[in-house]
Amino acid sequence: MSMTDAQTSAFQNASGFLPQSSSTLWISLVLVLALLWCAWVMWTAYRGWATGSVRFGAFGGSAVRVLLTLLVLMFFTLS
Repeated sequence: MSMTDAQTSAFQNASGFLPQSSSTLWISLVLVLALLWCAWVMWTAYRGWATGSVRFGAFGGSAVRVLLTLLVLMFFTLS
């Protein structure tokens, strides 16, 4: 449901920016946090693989799951 002209005007007067800018901010924040989480997961998996406590197959499985999660999240947030 989209906002009426009166609602858009009231939002812009109260906040100082357009609702589309707010949406862009929140989507960007979600994607940045997701990318940081993916980097943390891959770094942790790599450290485990480098020390020998994680097998290469588990490391590859983690990489695939992280990539798939990121692709699905980007599909839903950017479409």
